[in-house]
Amino acid sequence: MTDAPTASPFVVAERATQELASAPAGLVRHVRGLDGLRALAAMAVIGYHLQFLVRSAHTPLAAVGSVGWVGVDLFFAISGFILFLPFARAHVDGTTVATRPFYVRRARRILPGYWFNLAVLVVLVAPGWLASAKGWLTIAADATFTAGYVGATSVNSVYWSLYCEVAFYLALPLLARAFVGGRWRWGLPAAIAVAVAFRAAVVLGSSGVSRDFLLVMQFPGVLDQFAFGMVGALVWSRWERRERPVSPWVLRALVIGGMVGVLSVVVVIHHVIGLANFWSARGPAAPLPLLTMRPLLSLFFTMVIVGVCMRGSILRAALEQRQVRFLGLVSFGLYLWHVPVIRWLEPVMGGTGATTSSYVIAGLVVVIVTTAVAAMSFYLVEAPFLGRAGHWAAPVVTGARRVTGRMLGLPRRGTKDGHAPSADPRP
Repeated sequence: MTDAPTASPFVVAERATQELASAPAGLVRHVRGLDGLRALAAMAVIGYHLQFLVRSAHTPLAAVGSVGWVGVDLFFAISGFILFLPFARAHVDGTTVATRPFYVRRARRILPGYWFNLAVLVVLVAPGWLASAKGWLTIAADATFTAGYVGATSVNSVYWSLYCEVAFYLALPLLARAFVGGRWRWGLPAAIAVAVAFRAAVVLGSSGVSRDFLLVMQFPGVLDQFAFGMVGALVWSRWERRERPVSPWVLRALVIGGMVGVLSVVVVIHHVIGLANFWSARGPAAPLPLLTMRPLLSLFFTMVIVGVCMRGSILRAALEQRQVRFLGLVSFGLYLWHVPVIRWLEPVMGGTGATTSSYVIAGLVVVIVTTAVAAMSFYLVEAPFLGRAGHWAAPVVTGARRVTGRMLGLPRRGTKDGHAPSADPRP
């Protein structure tokens, strides 16, 4: 039987992944904990941008929310890991990943929701753009993911990271050749060198880093952050096939070490360097922190990602809860819509949050409204483009057989294997 259209979203998310939990060794598997990590990254970014609504907040929760910008670094590491994993597995199997289907899947996953968000915001927030040639050029720059490179104004301030994601998608089939097998030993240093050189060129050639921040953080300036995730995928593609499983203690150590590393970098940036000095490349050590510290976050997040792939871990069990996985399912929409929701609520709730309770209330309102909008966007706009009945648009090569992935990981009827590709990343 197929799911009834009125089935609970949580039940859909549960059914979507439970068959893959027992996938045989050697097949492409869906790592369910990564859906939860995407949800965690989205919630972190929402917590960070909540300060626009509750500027007067000086509570412990507000202090925690102020470090939520690291959610973007987690997104980059997840994207590098998940998208390169099929290439790493194919190399081990002696097969290849077809480039055209890869691009088609990426386009169908990203473009409908993104363009819908852009269209709604232009009409509601910047309708004047529709009446001028300059406005249409700005819209075109956003629509083609190039605004960050040409200095155009974006209608949604979170779009900058999507420009990075799309550039990474375009480059990945070529980058994969520099990382498969043992090539990562020179591919990773080369990626780091290119990214650092790009960031340094922007910083040293700029009259104001704050003004050129978006350019600093554009691809290839973030290439090293994706590259660490790619190396993590390479490591996992080997570990998952070992006859003798990797010791759980090794994977737990990766998770703990990664979390401690992230916390250490955050403490240094916030309490030693100062967040304002970090972003503007000021201070005694400038611009070194801006050039080096965010890639460290992606390195430590990659350690956590690899550790989460271990079955039976406490962290993975928490990330696999139905409600958490549902938030991961709509995390792309959460990321796209949370800033507009915060801006729309500002006239009503702006200035709230001076106490912990009022801060929590403001946060809950933002999360509830954003989740509702994101779910509507997913089910009404994004899902139809993933293929009829929720199937992905194109087959993926796995081993010597071709199978078609399905939205949420459900097996497509009529396939021999029926196992879907690993979790789909959202920026």
